[in-house]
Amino acid sequence: MLVENPDKFQGAPLLAGGEDAPVYYLFHVPKCAGRTIDRHLSLYAQEGRYFRAKKRKGVSRLFSPRHTLAGMPDPRQLNAISSHYLGASVEALCEGREIRRAMLLRDPVSHMVSYYNYRMQRYIAQGMQPYSFELAYRATQRDFITHYILRNFLEIPLPRLWLMTRPEKWALVNGFLSRFWFVGDYRKCSELVEAMASDLGVPSRAVPQNTCSTHSSHPSWRPLSVSDLSPEMIRQIREENSLDQRLWQTWRGAGLDVQNVNEMALMSPAKLQFSLHEATRLVHQVRRRFARRRSVGDDSAPTSGLDTGPAEATPGAIQAG
Repeated sequence: MLVENPDKFQGAPLLAGGEDAPVYYLFHVPKCAGRTIDRHLSLYAQEGRYFRAKKRKGVSRLFSPRHTLAGMPDPRQLNAISSHYLGASVEALCEGREIRRAMLLRDPVSHMVSYYNYRMQRYIAQGMQPYSFELAYRATQRDFITHYILRNFLEIPLPRLWLMTRPEKWALVNGFLSRFWFVGDYRKCSELVEAMASDLGVPSRAVPQNTCSTHSSHPSWRPLSVSDLSPEMIRQIREENSLDQRLWQTWRGAGLDVQNVNEMALMSPAKLQFSLHEATRLVHQVRRRFARRRSVGDDSAPTSGLDTGPAEATPGAIQAG
């Protein structure tokens, strides 16, 4: 379990000579405990030994690595680097040292629900309006986690990503993870922190960050849980995100035992081609933008995160309870 108050930690500082110690590369998938790990290391790692790469901004991010290393300390002294946008090319900075890669994953259903709740609460805090889970799902890239790894961590250019086949994506991502030191479900965050703690000179337990409250300050919206989704919708998400589902099933229990993971076979093909879905979801992205900027008190505002009206009825539509 994660402790509530790690402030009492009296651990020893890191030893000098970072070049002789392993360096941890922590690749964070959204809503997979990355913020918990980052906050923990930011608080307790010795100055100059931990660095979080930021997201590159502006048009240049379309043609350059998604991360920026602005403000990075001397990489020879670093013991851990993390980011939601950490490209594998950064590993060249620590060439010759032992590199320990780590990543936490999540099943596509709970990931979609968690990401939806996070975004709605952020919009509400910014004075904008929430919208339905169904609209959010329609506007979301299929196999989000797989494509996130390919685009941000493996730095695959968008044109190539559009042309890649599902077997190619599957082989590339699994080959990448097979070189890792630690891979597992996001609920293995405590296990990962404990495994790194001694090398990094930090407490072995971390306080969870970015957890979703069960309450909402918005009068017509409440956070969802997986149990709020109909069985049909859960099945639809798993089928339409089969790469992510299979990836999570393959690696969720690995932990430090990555070398003994047997890659699962890729099952049924996607019902909708990636490039075709990317084109159609643009319509829903526009709808999503208008929905969150509508006027307060608009009758179209959802009474919860679920679309239950007949206007949005589709096969596998979300139903309350």
